[in-house]
Amino acid sequence: MKKKKIRKSYTELKRTLSFERDILQNLLDNIPDAIYFKDNKNRLVRINKYYADGFKLSPEDIIGKTDFDFFQKDQAQSMFDDDTYVLKTGKPIIGKIERTLLPNGTHVCVTTTKIPIKNKKNRVIGTMGVTRDITAYDKTERTNLDMIINSLKVLDKILETKDPYTFGHTRRVSIIAEKIAKELSWEKNRILELKISAELHDIGKILIPLEILNKPGKLSELEYKMVQEHVQQSYDMLKPYSFPSKLPEAIYQHHERLDGKGYPRGLLEDKILPEAKILAICDVLESMISHRPYRQALGMDATLQELRDNTGNKYDKNIVDVVLRIINENNNKPFWLNSEPSLQPS
Repeated sequence: MKKKKIRKSYTELKRTLSFERDILQNLLDNIPDAIYFKDNKNRLVRINKYYADGFKLSPEDIIGKTDFDFFQKDQAQSMFDDDTYVLKTGKPIIGKIERTLLPNGTHVCVTTTKIPIKNKKNRVIGTMGVTRDITAYDKTERTNLDMIINSLKVLDKILETKDPYTFGHTRRVSIIAEKIAKELSWEKNRILELKISAELHDIGKILIPLEILNKPGKLSELEYKMVQEHVQQSYDMLKPYSFPSKLPEAIYQHHERLDGKGYPRGLLEDKILPEAKILAICDVLESMISHRPYRQALGMDATLQELRDNTGNKYDKNIVDVVLRIINENNNKPFWLNSEPSLQPS
């Protein structure tokens, strides 16, 4: 009698577990996102229908395999590294945006969240991932970005007809800034913000009379102060609009120096944004080797000497080192003069 009860309880338990498993799988299969579970070796142990359909495979053909079986090596390695991070730290990765190449050769933009799975002893034994296709949203955002970029290009052309010295300068500063940021391995959206900051960093000069900007002789003290005010004017023009928060601030700081002797606020090194430190060096680099109405070009040697002599007190050492290396690799030539600027994310 006791054995029958045990057998009956076991059968009911199996039925209950099977029912709950089916309910869970049905729930997962009706979610329009790719959902997947991995063990502590980053092998797939459970997936939903959306995930399997994406590969046009059955779940049986996927379970037990890893991302290296489905994606290009570098892409699979990035996924593997993320899974390993979650396993080792127990911390989630939330909303990571990635561009993924599918086995069928199409690119999609996705956002991925990965969380740790823990046992009763609170030890991480695997991961769960949710990946959502945001390609349509991404295309809309890119279209909007293209419109903004094209508007900036039109503005740039208009301003250049008024003052070719200033607005040709900003375009070249943007090229230099992009090169430095790439060498520093900055994320592409941050590089894009920096490039736009460079394009707009002297926008306030449109409020300064041309006879002062292009004066062939030395500026009076009053005229020099008027020129310095372009920093505040640039900031005031951009701040009311929904630019990324660092963009107007980086422009506001691009004449600050590490020793606090810059303007307009006399900020010290730890208060100056990395973006502004890059803009400061790019601004000096491009200005000194270029001809201006009030002086001849000073040349590359004098420009590099200015950076070397003032590394650590005016200019950030790490950025100066990057600049010196880039220019050395280009045979001490101003590489930006032969480059076409692009505001597209790269």
